Amino acid sequence: MTHKTARLIVWLSTAVSMVAVALIVTGWLLVGHNLGARTKVINSAAELETFLSAADAKGTVENSKSADIIRIPTGVFIQSASFKSSTDVNLIGFIWQYYPLDFPFERGFSFPEEIDSSFGFVETAYDKTIIYNGAPHQLIGSRFDVTVRQSFDYSSYPLDFLNIWLRIWPKDWTDHASIILVPDFQSYEAERRADFGLDGDLVQGEWDIVRTFFSYQNIRYDTNFGLSSRAKNTTYNEFYYNLAAERKFINAFIINLVPLLVVSLLLFSALMTISNDKEQARLFGYSASGILGTCSALFFVVLLSHIQVRGLFVDSGLVYIEYFYLVLYVMILLVALNGYLFSLTGDRRVALLHRNDNFLARVSYWPLLSWSLAGMTWWAL
Repeated sequence: MTHKTARLIVWLSTAVSMVAVALIVTGWLLVGHNLGARTKVINSAAELETFLSAADAKGTVENSKSADIIRIPTGVFIQSASFKSSTDVNLIGFIWQYYPLDFPFERGFSFPEEIDSSFGFVETAYDKTIIYNGAPHQLIGSRFDVTVRQSFDYSSYPLDFLNIWLRIWPKDWTDHASIILVPDFQSYEAERRADFGLDGDLVQGEWDIVRTFFSYQNIRYDTNFGLSSRAKNTTYNEFYYNLAAERKFINAFIINLVPLLVVSLLLFSALMTISNDKEQARLFGYSASGILGTCSALFFVVLLSHIQVRGLFVDSGLVYIEYFYLVLYVMILLVALNGYLFSLTGDRRVALLHRNDNFLARVSYWPLLSWSLAGMTWWAL
């Protein structure tokens, strides 16, 4: 092979690898944000009226006619949000509600998804009688600290997008069918920010909260819990306050992808030391055992990093970043196999490896690695 031909193949290998990298980045940019088919986002009072009218026509507004339902305007303000585990989120903030003075049921709210209730609290911060929508109402504001357990989709990690929700029930659950919580849009700025209801000093950690919103979800129960006021097999529209958050990519990139990139470069460097040239082999200290030792060391580096990632998502399936580890495992095995086979100088079956001093393996490394990652990216995301 002439020097010119070799250079052309190297440039072609580089170009093919760059195309694969571009496809990977494109896949990252096209990752979708799914809130779930059952989630009905409510952004304004007009949307609320439209939704409740449509739901009432289907008989799904708390199993009652709209004329019989008492609406309780409810607002939420979050001061702190932190993950205790991959499934548990701690939220601290305020909830306020307006009740008609003749409200016939117990006032207050509850969190049906709360865990560790002994460590949380709900305490009244203020209780006043004010005029709301032209009529006197009792305004009750409560401070809360609650940890809720939710099932999140981490399959796109570290490009994941999570919808953290606070599911709120009326406290008088026996008369749940007669009460519906509705967003108190009047208590927020007329031109609400995308992330309204959040403390400006809220520490978001590894997440960026890009949006907050109220919503309803259709929840069907197959029992009436022994209560005649609740019907069996009825869909209820339950009230949620949501925080849509996306992971800070730069942090996850440095923590996860940079070490894998370094391992890939070291693995390629080991591959480049494989040579029939005695002077070059002596200079780089090439030997089959040396290549196997290097690959073994890199394998344990990748394995320990993989174990750390898997420990974060023990309750989840395979996440996106793990495909990078799986591809690297294969590449480490291939480089080790190449080092071993290259040492079999008298075997005609490996003559192709010896042609042009292992040139085929060298120019194939980056295209094989990058296109494997590109394929995994488009398949997983």
